[in-house]
Amino acid sequence: MPAVYRSDFILHLPRLSISIVLKNHVPAQRLLAACLLMAALGVQAQTSSLQNFKGTPHDEVQKSMVQRNWPEALKQVDDYLVNQPRDPQMRFWRARLMQQMQRPEEALDIYIQLAQDYPELPEVQNNLGVMLASIGKLDEAKAAFEHALLNNPNFATAYENLGDVQLHLAKRSFQKAQGLGGGSRALNNKLQALQPVLQTTLSPP
Repeated sequence: MPAVYRSDFILHLPRLSISIVLKNHVPAQRLLAACLLMAALGVQAQTSSLQNFKGTPHDEVQKSMVQRNWPEALKQVDDYLVNQPRDPQMRFWRARLMQQMQRPEEALDIYIQLAQDYPELPEVQNNLGVMLASIGKLDEAKAAFEHALLNNPNFATAYENLGDVQLHLAKRSFQKAQGLGGGSRALNNKLQALQPVLQTTLSPP
């Protein structure tokens, strides 16, 4: 079973010159491979309380996503990006839509590019970490979560994700030690003690 991490739905852009304030992180349900239909890859997603985007294209996209009308939301996003290709929130939503539509490779590519274009956005780093963790790149995921926390030291979701990754990294190190002949009783006890905790980071079968 894949590990459980939490991703974000709305960006908070305090330092960007943009007329829309995007914020809020309200946990919803877990999912790992970054929100593939909120559980396909086991990552836990975060929804958000709806922002007031009335009369804007962002409002229409949000409505479509809340209704889980992924094809319509994707069309709305793509139409907007034709004239505003760098809009971070629309690109962020496009990545989420790729996840929901079970196109994780495309989602990962978008998050990587977003992280390069807007390294100051912690939500982007967090979701990038989720995607990396979902394909077993734990060291890179750890770095992404740490980057998110550098940008927002109060980002509880990133702290939780970082803790989950560190648990799995600890397991990997203990298993490596076992493979090198370090099968001491103390090491075995550590692995046994770690197992129940790891179960809390796994998605249902």
